[in-house]
Amino acid sequence: MSNTNEYVQHHFKNMQQQHDAAKLGIWLFLATEILLFGGLFAGYAVFRANHPDLFAWGEQFLDERLGAANTAVLLVSSLTMAMAITYVQRERIRAASICLVVTFLCATIFMAIKSVEYEHKFHDHLVGGLAFYDVEHDSSANNEGSAVALVGDVTKGKALWNATCRSCHGISGEGVAGQGIALNESPFVIDNTDEFLVEFIKVGRTAADPASTTQLQMPPKGGNPMLKDVGIHDIVAYVRTLQINKSSTIAEKPADASEDGEESVDEEIAVISQPDEPVEFLADLPRSSMPHAMQAPSGLAPEGASESQRLAVNKRPQSPQLDENRPANAHLFFGLYFLMTGLHGIHVLVGMLIMLWLIYRLQRGDFNRNHYTAVECSGLYWHIVDVIWIFLFPLWYLIV
Repeated sequence: MSNTNEYVQHHFKNMQQQHDAAKLGIWLFLATEILLFGGLFAGYAVFRANHPDLFAWGEQFLDERLGAANTAVLLVSSLTMAMAITYVQRERIRAASICLVVTFLCATIFMAIKSVEYEHKFHDHLVGGLAFYDVEHDSSANNEGSAVALVGDVTKGKALWNATCRSCHGISGEGVAGQGIALNESPFVIDNTDEFLVEFIKVGRTAADPASTTQLQMPPKGGNPMLKDVGIHDIVAYVRTLQINKSSTIAEKPADASEDGEESVDEEIAVISQPDEPVEFLADLPRSSMPHAMQAPSGLAPEGASESQRLAVNKRPQSPQLDENRPANAHLFFGLYFLMTGLHGIHVLVGMLIMLWLIYRLQRGDFNRNHYTAVECSGLYWHIVDVIWIFLFPLWYLIV
């Protein structure tokens, strides 16, 4: 039998049943939201427990004043949303509309503050992934029509080597077992020109290539798509400084060498191939908590980083210098930060659209003291969005 209440859908017996079904539906949806963010919070806990130095360093780029302002704004918006529900139940439509407008304005202020935070980080390349290592900004580097041959810079090449190549080919090009071959004495490197090596690095080589003697993959640009031509020339110039010419070393051997001369030559080559850095520097090798780390840079940002990145705004003058104390996996810190706060920001934008929809329906006269379920369910959604931020704020902005 159909009901006579215009607000009750035909598949419900009465308004109470419809209201209860809607409340159950929104609570089930909010449970899935808790599961979604719960996984992110669990990942945050594991990552922070494994890399406390990384979070201590990264916190200097997060302004707790802006975070606190956003927290206050969302708390006010929760209050006005709850007031809107109460006013609708009392059929004070004008007051409810004003509260929803204030809630919408608070959400707008929240997103405006968040955009200010994000703009600073985008400007200084403090973002997740490979863009964190974008250190070249000279558009002329990609001018393929230029007839002038690029001359590599050894200093910059060493920095890019440390960020991109060292995890597979070692500190001084001696190679890493199962990752990459030794380049410091490779005939392939010694016998080919710089231009050939640059083109080879740009294209790479698959593990199935018949020309590969090790059956190891060489990803294009060493797995760093941010590398530009000028950077690859710099890397090749640095690789040239690592070369060991065995024949020249043997030729310089005195004529009165002992019968054990061959062994002495090997010892001399071994000495030459030792890195300039002390042995304890091995502990600072780039490392990554992500699989297939050799396919992407995962260590310290290169010394050739842009000046704006090096001198990024630091609200704590006494904090460690960025270049000397930047921890490994710094790009992963910002990746997780943008993932969690960005996903929350998307939920805020959805809430803003819902509020516009409620304001429109209020003005149309769709709600009264007996029919306010949509407003109440929307309020529950907005409250969970606020609660999530209450957790995000101390976890990211109040790191000690």
